Amino acid sequence: MPARSSRYLLDNTVFIAAVKRGWTRSTELVYHLLDGPAELFADELLIVEYEKYAEALGASDLLDYLKKALVQVNPTQEEIDACAPFFPDSELSDVVHAATCLHLDAVLITNDKHFDRIKEDGLIEVWSNTKAIRRLLDGVEDYEDL
Repeated sequence: MPARSSRYLLDNTVFIAAVKRGWTRSTELVYHLLDGPAELFADELLIVEYEKYAEALGASDLLDYLKKALVQVNPTQEEIDACAPFFPDSELSDVVHAATCLHLDAVLITNDKHFDRIKEDGLIEVWSNTKAIRRLLDGVEDYEDL
């Protein structure tokens, strides 16, 4: 099995940051992951979110590339149940994203604060967009969010 840091799930906040304001470090991060040896995963709900934001932000080309590169995986009910206590009832999609990471032993990259509790617990590894950029693009292996 690949090292934990070679498997990633990009939350919709990363996708939005990559396309909202032209070419940014977030855009560079997404393409770095798409073009490199990393494995990208998404669950069915996340793909629907990507599609929604791609349409709204005119990012169909990136969406098409992302969908070709990622592997769709859905978590088990047991994994969903393990993650559910860390989220409000209204955040089912975030529960599923976290459960997908638990299923795959993947790093979740997000700027969504809804993942703070599960990150603090250590059930899954959660990186901010900044942490991913610093570690993966800038090579700062020991970078940690404040």
